Amino acid sequence: MTSDVQLRMLNAVYACLLPIARLLLRSGITYRQFDSIAKRAFVREAIGENDSRGRTTNTSRVAVKTGLSRKDVRRIRELLVDYRESGVGEMADQSGPLARVLQAWHVDSKYTDESGRPRDLEFQDEEAGFSALVRAVAGDVPAGAVRAELRRAGAIVDLDSGSLRAVKRYYVPGSFDEKAITVMSGMLFPLAAGVAHNSNPNRAEEGFIQRFAFSDSLGASQVPEFRRWSRLEATKFIEAMDDWLAQHESSVSDPHAQDECRTAGIGVFYYEGPNAEQVVTKGFAMPASREID
Repeated sequence: MTSDVQLRMLNAVYACLLPIARLLLRSGITYRQFDSIAKRAFVREAIGENDSRGRTTNTSRVAVKTGLSRKDVRRIRELLVDYRESGVGEMADQSGPLARVLQAWHVDSKYTDESGRPRDLEFQDEEAGFSALVRAVAGDVPAGAVRAELRRAGAIVDLDSGSLRAVKRYYVPGSFDEKAITVMSGMLFPLAAGVAHNSNPNRAEEGFIQRFAFSDSLGASQVPEFRRWSRLEATKFIEAMDDWLAQHESSVSDPHAQDECRTAGIGVFYYEGPNAEQVVTKGFAMPASREID
């Protein structure tokens, strides 16, 4: 039975995953790809926790703690070792149907011309057209839905003849802002790592400061003013922190530096919208079911 603490934690994680899922979908990442790295993260953290006698956690204990099979744990442990030794982790192809369609369109001789370039395909051609391609590599995913998403991403275009032409080899939605990757690495990771540090009952170091100013009852007319004022004040604060860090940094090339270099910093972020509890409890209205051919 799930305890109250676990349920509240899962609800908080669910709320956090919603904007993350939004970012992943915008970048063309599928759930299977996310599932793959989520398993890796669970196994890595479980391995890092020694038992009460200080011994390394074995495969069976990791399987029990994570709920994964021992086969999965062994496979993931091997991947982690490979990544640590080579810096390149072997990843199974977890691409979604959109990426697989574009890949096959560019490499399968059935859908390429004599020079190896992707042919223009008739949508309804069930033998060597777009519908046949989708059925061959994407299973039961409707060809119409695949066409609509590839159009939206600018990966294919409609020709006057009615055929479809591939203009991109890889599927990445055009709406994705690559700055999000930098922000996630530079802000979301240290924020989450700080929460984990502060909540560790066995930590030997002091806690990290994590403060936020929040209101659930700010007048709508006051929000633009607070947004402008908070940006100004936060910018002043961050610039002061940046100046202090710059004055106290050690040069990596300095042979006389006595201390090892470590990463330390502080972040400020702005938010307006529903809080986590509202997101979890209110949900959203499901659209009427409609198949796209």
